[in-house]
Amino acid sequence: MKLIMAEVFNSWQGEGGSVPGSAFGRRQIFVRFAGCDLHCAWCDSREFIDASRVSRWRYEVEPFTGRFEYRPNPAEFDEVVEAITRLDTGDIHSISYTGGEPTIQVKPLKVLMGKMKELGFDNFLETHGGLPELIREVAPLTDYASVDIKDETAKATEDWRSLVLREVESIRILKEAGAKVYAKLVVTSETKVENVRWYAGLLKGLAPLVIQPREPIDISQVRLMELYREASLIMGRKNVGLSFQVHKYLNVL
Repeated sequence: MKLIMAEVFNSWQGEGGSVPGSAFGRRQIFVRFAGCDLHCAWCDSREFIDASRVSRWRYEVEPFTGRFEYRPNPAEFDEVVEAITRLDTGDIHSISYTGGEPTIQVKPLKVLMGKMKELGFDNFLETHGGLPELIREVAPLTDYASVDIKDETAKATEDWRSLVLREVESIRILKEAGAKVYAKLVVTSETKVENVRWYAGLLKGLAPLVIQPREPIDISQVRLMELYREASLIMGRKNVGLSFQVHKYLNVL
C-alpha cells in the first residue's frame, strides 16, 4: 500500500484553543498528506495542494529537532509507520492526520489509523470536512477531530454554501461515531456577521466552535470580539472560543 505524503514530524498542537475536542498544547506526531481538492485563499500548505507535484516527502530524524531526511513519493506504508514510531517520545497525546486533505487518500488513511490504534495511539483528524462520504469511513477510528467551516472569504470553491453544509454533516458523522469534535472557522476583516450567525445556527447543539483569525492577522480585536459574541449568543456562552496559530509565534512546525 502506498501513500502520497508531505511530511512526518514531532511537535505540539498550536491550534484549537480551549474548547472540548481540542488538543491545543498537546504533543503530537503530525502526519501530513499531500493533495487537496480545495483552493483556499490563505492556505498555508499551498505547496502540497497538487499531489502530483510532490515528488518526495520528508520525515524528522529525531523528535523536535527540525532535522529531516527525504524519500520519494509515493511512500511505502511500512516506511510511514516507521517514521511515525521513531518519533514517539512517550508523551504523545495523539497522531494528527493533516494535509492537504487526508481523507482524499481514505483507504491508506484508514489502514494507517487502524495501525496506530493497534500500537496504542489516539487518532486526531484535521480535515476540511467537505467529503462526508469519506469521513464516514474513518469516523470509527477517530478519537478527536478538527473540522473546518470554510468562510465565504476563503474562496475554497464556487458552491460555498453547499461546502459548509457538507462540513456540518461531517461533524455530525464524527460525533455520532464517538469522536470528540470541534469546528474551526478562519475569519478575516471581510468576514460577514450574517455568515457567522448562519454557521453558529448550524452548529448549535452539535459541536463547539473556535474562531481563528487568518495569518497574518488583518482583523481588529474589536471585530473579532464582535464575531465571537454573535456566535456565542446563538450557540451558548461556553461553546465558542478563540484559536490562534501559536506554533508560528514560537517558530516551531
